[in-house]
Amino acid sequence: MIYLTDIDEIKNIILDLTETDILWLDTEVADYHTKKPRLSLIQILAYGDNLNGDRTYMLDVLDKPEVINFFIDNIIVNESIKKVFHHANYDLRLLGQNKAKNVVCTLKLAKEFPYHFLPVKNYTLKCLTEFLTDFKDLSKEEQGSNWGIRPLEKNQLEYAKMDCVYLAQIYDKLMNLKFKVEQNPLNKNLDLLTKKYQEIEEQWLVLDSEITYLKKQIQEEMIDKNIKENDYFKLTLTKKNTIKTDLQELVKLVNEKNINVDFSIILTKAIQQKLGDNLQDLNIDIETNNYYTLKSKNTENKDSE
Repeated sequence: MIYLTDIDEIKNIILDLTETDILWLDTEVADYHTKKPRLSLIQILAYGDNLNGDRTYMLDVLDKPEVINFFIDNIIVNESIKKVFHHANYDLRLLGQNKAKNVVCTLKLAKEFPYHFLPVKNYTLKCLTEFLTDFKDLSKEEQGSNWGIRPLEKNQLEYAKMDCVYLAQIYDKLMNLKFKVEQNPLNKNLDLLTKKYQEIEEQWLVLDSEITYLKKQIQEEMIDKNIKENDYFKLTLTKKNTIKTDLQELVKLVNEKNINVDFSIILTKAIQQKLGDNLQDLNIDIETNNYYTLKSKNTENKDSE
């Protein structure tokens, strides 16, 4: 790693980095849990094939607003440089926010994939790195450490230098996966899509049925034994209040109080039946919405037997 604290040295490195096409970036923030977080470190990797963090630039910008603004003006708003972050919204809070140009967020990128393409339990940098790369058992112990202290401890610097390495690796894997998904022969081919669906439909029906059954049994058991959560499940009670009144009383109140109710109401089927032919005497607007439902003939035939 290349740890820099001198303002002039940091600015020179920033200017050098303006010549690159892509940068993998991360930040460490002091007082992140307060109303006044302070940017502590900016980590930058310009060589995506570096695997040990030795080429990660570590810019110490704690309480150096001039340097931070210099970085924003030369890197963050520079449209010719692709900036890759994980959870970009978090990092950009203190790095120009909406002024940022040409930003890629691997968190958003990962969430675009359906689960069967990227079967991960969450989209943290740690989880994606361990799933997609050869880096395993990552420690995030230093993530919540005190980034406002100076000098920073060796463990903190060792931790910080590697996040950009992980980021570059998962970015490469995700981009390759995106290409494979886009080139999938199933795309836009109805016959192949239908054939693939047929291959997995029965298996899915069995699993879906079993999962639904198990969840129902687990929920009933937890309710019966007043268990709020276990190692895997959390039982949540949601209460919704529905306010009802007699329609004739409502009309009477509106007339007596001269309440302005100049808005449309949805006439449910029950109301329409009550109104009967009188519905024709009302000035009504009919909105037509089309909804498509896809159902396999296999399950449709089972329902009719």
